[in-house]
Amino acid sequence: MSQLKIRLRTLMAIIAALTLLVCAVPVSGFTASGSEQTTEEALETVSSYPYTTKTKVKVNLRASRSTRSTLLKKIPADAEITVNAVKGSWAEVQYKKYSGYVKTDYIVLKEVKKVKATPTPTPIVTLSPEEDAGGYTILQKGAEGAEVSSLQEALIELGFLTGSADGKFGASTEKAVIAFQEKNDYPATGIMDANIQAFLYSGQPKNAKGTKTSIKTLSPVKEVSMKKGNKGAAVTELQQKLIELGYLKGTPSGTYDTDTIGAVRSFQKKNGLTSNGTADATTRALIMSGTALGAKDTATPTVAITPSPTPTMAVPSESLRNGDKGDDVKLLQKRLKDLGYYKSSVDGKMGKGTVKALKEFQKAHGLKDDGVAGQATYAILFTDNALKKGTTPTPQPTTSSTPAPEVTATANTSASWPTLRKNDSGTDVAQLQEALIQLGYLSGKADGNYGAKTVDAVKAFQKANGLTADGTAGEQTQRTLYGGNAKAANVKATATPKPGTTAAPATNTNGTLKVGSTGADVKTLQQKLIELGYLKGTADGVFGKQTASAVKAYQKASNLTADGIAGSQTLSSLSNVAAANNAAASSSTASNTNQKTTVTPSASKVQYANWYDKVKSVARSYPYATVYDIATGISWQVHIFSLGAHADYEPVTANDTARMEKVFGGNTWNPRAVWVVFSDGSVYIGSTHSMPHEVQHVRDNNFAGHSCLHFPRTQEQVNSIGPYATKHQETIDAGWAATQKMK
Repeated sequence: MSQLKIRLRTLMAIIAALTLLVCAVPVSGFTASGSEQTTEEALETVSSYPYTTKTKVKVNLRASRSTRSTLLKKIPADAEITVNAVKGSWAEVQYKKYSGYVKTDYIVLKEVKKVKATPTPTPIVTLSPEEDAGGYTILQKGAEGAEVSSLQEALIELGFLTGSADGKFGASTEKAVIAFQEKNDYPATGIMDANIQAFLYSGQPKNAKGTKTSIKTLSPVKEVSMKKGNKGAAVTELQQKLIELGYLKGTPSGTYDTDTIGAVRSFQKKNGLTSNGTADATTRALIMSGTALGAKDTATPTVAITPSPTPTMAVPSESLRNGDKGDDVKLLQKRLKDLGYYKSSVDGKMGKGTVKALKEFQKAHGLKDDGVAGQATYAILFTDNALKKGTTPTPQPTTSSTPAPEVTATANTSASWPTLRKNDSGTDVAQLQEALIQLGYLSGKADGNYGAKTVDAVKAFQKANGLTADGTAGEQTQRTLYGGNAKAANVKATATPKPGTTAAPATNTNGTLKVGSTGADVKTLQQKLIELGYLKGTADGVFGKQTASAVKAYQKASNLTADGIAGSQTLSSLSNVAAANNAAASSSTASNTNQKTTVTPSASKVQYANWYDKVKSVARSYPYATVYDIATGISWQVHIFSLGAHADYEPVTANDTARMEKVFGGNTWNPRAVWVVFSDGSVYIGSTHSMPHEVQHVRDNNFAGHSCLHFPRTQEQVNSIGPYATKHQETIDAGWAATQKMK
């Protein structure tokens, strides 16, 4: 019996131990306490950026990688977004028509892994029109021809390939392509597809040392415009033809240099094209056609026929871009469909199909093919000058019985002054109308048609500005209109401002000051209004009723919308007054009476100062400034919003954009030397271009992006940035030399 008890006790002990063991081990998926376990899921893998994903929760889209930056949009939870890049805890994303940055914690991330080169590449194919990225053909090992030569020249320029370009895609070229792809975060396949080629020639690829740069080797696509510094076989061919036509002397250099630009300008002027020195698709085709006029040829005058009036087309009331909806979009789609560019239904939704058709139309008409429909596009699209798809325009050489006088400038200029008169149409007319609207001489919208209302507006402008009031906009009228000193319609006298050094107000985070706003921006605004005699008392930094009344009084006297809200135009106007007052106060010869809102800077006041040591801090303190083109005397107002290796800025109004584009002859990356007048009265030599790109804050200035201001740097600083900085530094130095001659 005792033996049985011992066995039972042993069995009970074993059962108890097993029970304790089972209780100590958690059930799969749960902890010992019963709470659910969380396991980190493996990230989905993709080969490259960009990729599509979704938000986890509602997330803020910011203008930069900072929670203090401007809030662009609140993206809802589970929304589809495109991730373009990830850096640290921030992702650069695209949501509908908005681009910005979000915290990576709030989106579903994917792991980006480079794809290794495949041993057997796919056969060489030519892209279909739907896939076409600028007319490029896929290049890989075994390919031959001019496109391969251009690729090799580009790779040599970037330092990935040695030797000379032989036009044969062999093992060494393939190796260089793989090195280029790895350096620029592309899959290392050894195959150059259309998108990579477009990035190589038109973007800012990294060279072998890892520095971003813009190459000078010209793209092999015939539609690409030739600009200063471009190199390649196509340039040599163009130069040879210009020599044969008598516009260029010597032998082809293969580089699109100053002599070539001058020859192209002469050719364009002789053959009735816009004389800007840029060999765009139309200019290149005419030079190579065999039908162009030579330097010594005489054109046969043609009798001008006055066109019969045509019904006015309905034109959209504002700019349109991807994601917009409504009747204006329907007007755009219907017109594109009538011309054969748009094939889908007219549904009033600005989607990919509409954008693609618009880009095709813009490209066919020599416009910036950005897929954004603005006044410049409308000025051609909604007129009889618009070409149907597939139609090739025949250039018609023109003659003039009385040549216009040549204007001698202190620096190279691309601004042209075609005489505009009744029944003319196009982008030049649209720019003219935009400037007249801004100054209060013309109402409505800029439609690009020089009709009776435009004639009357020009006459009124000419009369107010002491010009011959004939309604024809010649060079003198346009120089006055775009020059910055033009008198607005019905301008009322303002109180004589006292000279001082108070800075003009900077904007707050949303660019607008109104009743209820507080802080340093409001205090600076009040100080300026007190100096100008519109506000009494002291500046307390609180935007109340008295401040609103003072703002209204200033706006009314300055011919601005008198709503008591200090928006971008009001702040810009005050900034301009500050610059004029302070510049005048610092000059011993300046008068404090009858001040104008814009003054021509004195060359003796211009400073050559390093961006990092001096100018950057000035730009941070005074973000509103006046940019003055040295060669033409035209100026425009800008708002500086970002300070890195240079200053990013936007034209404040559509009129400022029109002035800037008048100087540059449109949109171009080619820099020009300028004087920059800040609100404290200081003036610095710099350089800028007119090509809109990337971030845009101001939506009503007809400039789809921002531009850049560059200031002097040391050679070491220039070298660390890359070739584009070298180009700007050379422009600045040339502008400084011209400035010294003016003193």
